[in-house]
Amino acid sequence: MDRYDYKDSTYYQQIASHFPALADQQAFALRLIIHYTGDVHQPLHATAEVSDDYPKGDAGGNFEHISPVVNGVSNLHSVWDSVAYQYTGFANLPLSAADWATNGSEVSKMVDKYRVDPAQLHNGDFAAWAKESYDASVSFVYPTFIAGQEPNAAYKAQAEMVARSRIMYGGRRLANLLI
Repeated sequence: MDRYDYKDSTYYQQIASHFPALADQQAFALRLIIHYTGDVHQPLHATAEVSDDYPKGDAGGNFEHISPVVNGVSNLHSVWDSVAYQYTGFANLPLSAADWATNGSEVSKMVDKYRVDPAQLHNGDFAAWAKESYDASVSFVYPTFIAGQEPNAAYKAQAEMVARSRIMYGGRRLANLLI
């Protein structure tokens, strides 16, 4: 059996061509792992609604526009990325000590409210993680969303619960990947 050499992969070659120093390559690869782990837990990163209006899909809710636009949230995908309008805009980077404290406080509140079931972690089973996100989009994201309208309070509240739970699973799974 031939052994796979990661250095033959397109990802490795692309990273190595842009970052000659090994430490920079590793830092960039880590950023990708963090990003992709977060993305696979966002329900609209795991689906695209195909319909008469969108025969090639709605780009994970990006084509499902809402009105009025609130704090830059203009489509279904951004409703979910912003955790139902709570985190709009872009962070000022680098984060300040106060930003880190605020983020830590937010996570601390989520730990008790959005418990992670260790039996449901499916460590390293990326397809299972994506299926959970897909199932969330099929069972909740799309059925109660009305295109062209701002989601109502009940939708936003449910979206927040689902998104925060997915964030907690994503964070725990990421930690398990890195240890």
